[in-house]
Amino acid sequence: MQEQTLSVSDYLAILKRRKWQLIIPAILTFIAATAAAVFLPTRYESTATILIEQQEIPMDLVRSTITTYAEQRVQIINQRVMTTENLSPIIERHDLYAALRDKLGMASAVEKIREDIEVETISAGARGEAIAFTVSYESESPTVAQGVTNDVVSLFLNENARDRRRATQEISRFLDQESRRLAGEVSTLEEKLARFKEQHGDTIPEMMQVNRQLFQRAEDSLRQTDQDIQTLEVNQVYLQSELAKLNPYVATGRGSDGRVLSPSERLKELETERLRLSSRYSVTHPDRIAVEREIETLRREIGRGGIDDASSPRSARLGELATLSSRYSSEHPEVKALQRQANASAGSSSSSAGSGDADNPLYIQLQSQVAANQSKLDALRESRQELESRLAELESRLAEGPKIEREYLLITRDYDAAVEKYNQVKSKHMEAVLAESLEKESKGERFTLIEPPLVPDQPSSPDRPKIFLIGLVAAGGAGLGTVAGLETLDGRIYALRTISNAVGAPPLAVIPFIESPAHRRRRLIKRIVLIVALIALIAGSAFAIQYFWMPLDAVWLWLLERLGFAHIIAG
Repeated sequence: MQEQTLSVSDYLAILKRRKWQLIIPAILTFIAATAAAVFLPTRYESTATILIEQQEIPMDLVRSTITTYAEQRVQIINQRVMTTENLSPIIERHDLYAALRDKLGMASAVEKIREDIEVETISAGARGEAIAFTVSYESESPTVAQGVTNDVVSLFLNENARDRRRATQEISRFLDQESRRLAGEVSTLEEKLARFKEQHGDTIPEMMQVNRQLFQRAEDSLRQTDQDIQTLEVNQVYLQSELAKLNPYVATGRGSDGRVLSPSERLKELETERLRLSSRYSVTHPDRIAVEREIETLRREIGRGGIDDASSPRSARLGELATLSSRYSSEHPEVKALQRQANASAGSSSSSAGSGDADNPLYIQLQSQVAANQSKLDALRESRQELESRLAELESRLAEGPKIEREYLLITRDYDAAVEKYNQVKSKHMEAVLAESLEKESKGERFTLIEPPLVPDQPSSPDRPKIFLIGLVAAGGAGLGTVAGLETLDGRIYALRTISNAVGAPPLAVIPFIESPAHRRRRLIKRIVLIVALIALIAGSAFAIQYFWMPLDAVWLWLLERLGFAHIIAG
């Protein structure tokens, strides 16, 4: 047969024909929903709200060492609270899940209470930061729900305080140990650096500039000393040449021509006089004794070479030395050789004259100048040797400087790095100690119970009104679904148009339905049953509303208000 489009009259005919297939499933479904709403166990939920308070002291003054976000810490503490060790005493204290424990043991009861405990965070702000969280527990007894929730909240609060104190103590203890270790390392490096400075104190990089300055000053001093030595040597040569020209003794007599006699000439004259006196006087005569004494004195002087003239070899050497000194420096080999010879001759001459009794004032004065000049010259030569030794020492320091500097920089680099790290760790340790004090005095971030768990006066589940409404919708769907299914599976023909389409021609006659007394009785019984069912449905609905939702008078007032008849309520 061809597919036919059903009209509204066709649908009404189907509903009229299958009214019982519609009513019976609907009633059964509604009864099942009502039974579920009535007989499901009542459960009560107790909820506590815990505020996550920020630390009282500003972060700029004291910074906490706990850097995890509040939501993360809530989850971490939740895992620590929801352990068998913590939940088993709660289960035993409130005698929870007795049948489950008897059948499957404590582990199953712990898993069940974990499912029944709910922890939800409350976020605020643009970044959704957690500012609080709630802890809830659902039970068939309102007092048990409140007691379990209170125990769980206590676990959260205690675990948070204990966890923060433990974390700050561990951080402080670790930083203290690390600072002590670094302090020992710094002390070791300090001793190593002190020993190095003690061994190489004059060649460390800090002394390089000082050594250069000392080296420059020593060079300048040596140069000046050389100039002073050269000046004194020239002056010494001059004084010695002048000294060689003088007679250490004044003249002892004059000749017949009035000329001053030399010691040799005077000796010859005295010997002649002694011969003359020996012929006239005895040995004890005063004149003869005086002549003998003077002769002896002159013989000693002449025998020691105490009297030189300008033609002596020493005078020649001094003249040659003066000539060479004017042409060459004091470091010239020939000049040095002549200086040594002249000094030797001068030493022997001065010692000879000194051992005697020179009485020439000019000679004595010049001899003193020569001795003073020689003393200065000897002092300068000794100072020059010291300067040369000093220069050699400073030059050695400057030569060893790069090698010492490399070793010194390695030690100081390790020392500076250790000191810097020690200062950083020590600073962090002080901050950790402050953070530990902050947690001990409960001045840091903490959990505060702002809404304690109360004994619930209204059940949290099941939601009986919702179940009732769902039952109504499900009842209508069940009835309509049943009618649709039966109509689809039924192959019988009920409409005139369907017959005409099936045979290709309209029927010749239509025989109407003749109702008998039996049919009327059955129709009456069905109507009575339908009315009773409707009355039962209305009574059941009223009962459910009265006892599981709200009183009927309140429902009536609510309906009037929703329909806009508030003036009737006021009247």
